[in-house]
Amino acid sequence: MRHLTKLLAVLAAFLLLTAACSESDDGESGDGATTTTEAVTDGDDSGGEDGDEATDSSGDEGGDSGDDEEAAPAGDSVVEMFAGEEWIFGTVPDAPVAADPSLEPVKIGMVNLENSPAGSYVEMRGATDAAITFINTELGGVDGRPIELVHCITEFSPEASQACAQEMVAAEVVALVGGIDITSNASFPVYEQNGLAQLGGIPANLVEQQSPSAFFFSGGTPGGMAAFMKHAYDNGAETVLIGHGEFDSFTSAANDYGAAVGRSLGMEVDVVSFPVVGADFLPVLSRAQQIGADAVLMLAADAACPQIMELFVDLGLRETSQLYMFGACALEEVVEAAGDNMEGVIFGSEGPSEQTTEGDIFDEVTAKYATMPAQATGTVGFRGMMNLYDVLLELGADGITKEAIREVVDNAVDRPSYWGHPYTCDGNQVPGLPALCAPQQTFMTVENGEIVLFGDWVDTPALFAAADIPG
Repeated sequence: MRHLTKLLAVLAAFLLLTAACSESDDGESGDGATTTTEAVTDGDDSGGEDGDEATDSSGDEGGDSGDDEEAAPAGDSVVEMFAGEEWIFGTVPDAPVAADPSLEPVKIGMVNLENSPAGSYVEMRGATDAAITFINTELGGVDGRPIELVHCITEFSPEASQACAQEMVAAEVVALVGGIDITSNASFPVYEQNGLAQLGGIPANLVEQQSPSAFFFSGGTPGGMAAFMKHAYDNGAETVLIGHGEFDSFTSAANDYGAAVGRSLGMEVDVVSFPVVGADFLPVLSRAQQIGADAVLMLAADAACPQIMELFVDLGLRETSQLYMFGACALEEVVEAAGDNMEGVIFGSEGPSEQTTEGDIFDEVTAKYATMPAQATGTVGFRGMMNLYDVLLELGADGITKEAIREVVDNAVDRPSYWGHPYTCDGNQVPGLPALCAPQQTFMTVENGEIVLFGDWVDTPALFAAADIPG
């Protein structure tokens, strides 16, 4: 049992491979707008007192949609700090306007992995909830209608994921904002049968990446792999080693996408797998030495990151090779553990390489309105909610239906994405993975102990096309 729990935890950690890099922040207290339930499976309440009792995020009983929202006091709002600046919705308004609590709320769903031995990603919900409070308190909701987040906690089991999906249907949500749900292979058939779209989140498995009901503002690990290959090629690499955990979606990312792009660019690519539990990285990095790898791409996360970086330095590879790792290996706790071994490592990013108004607004909103941790993976949750809000605004208060939301996103071509690359959901951005709508990437590295963002957006769809990867 202990071995299984550890395995689940490591698999959960791998989901952070494409998460944006931010420092952890507990945030300050604010009014939430969340109805929270826990998945109910047969004969199990999954940790809740009654299993299906709704509570709002402040701990009060009931499932209010934030109907106590009031506009932020003059001079004490986020919008006033950025008034007149450009962002996804045009220009930031001059003054806050609250949603009308007497109007029917717009119900949005969210399924997220929390309070589990396999991992707890409350930051996703924390940032999403902060975004909704901001929308209801300062942006006027959707033409006055407040937004309500109906949230369900999954427990790393197909039964729990399916139960959460059924709760979303029963609650009559019009769409979902994505969280992290590793066993979503059991929930997506429910969404598909009921015409529900999920926008955003971190893609965890092949089922959801292939689902017509999922729309990720991400390229997942395939997007990161392709971008790393292009950067390595542009900097003179001829031989590349890919190391990846033995998990279906990572095996596919390494072989079907990363290696394929690298070889299409004319580089020699060697792929080595390692177990996700108790991995010994010496054979992997020794292989890099044997083939004279100019670049080493590692799909790893959590405690594995500093181990790999230390071994990479100890073997002298830093002098001859460039190490590439995903964003999860640039989180604060990893930075502290890795120390100087992190210098020069290149990480993937799905945000712009320059400071933006939208990034600054994220920081201010989560500091003001978050009632729980909201950084790290929270950036993904916040982006998903703001992009969904953009769709709701286009439809207007009277035009919001699950069908209308689906139609807008299905037809999105270079549609602006909050603090990210514009997204296109034509199903062709990543061959074979139609749910990945924005696979373009930038980079970050460590210089003198500081994270530095750099690079223009890498056109990963063009790299996939040139590699002739089958759809």
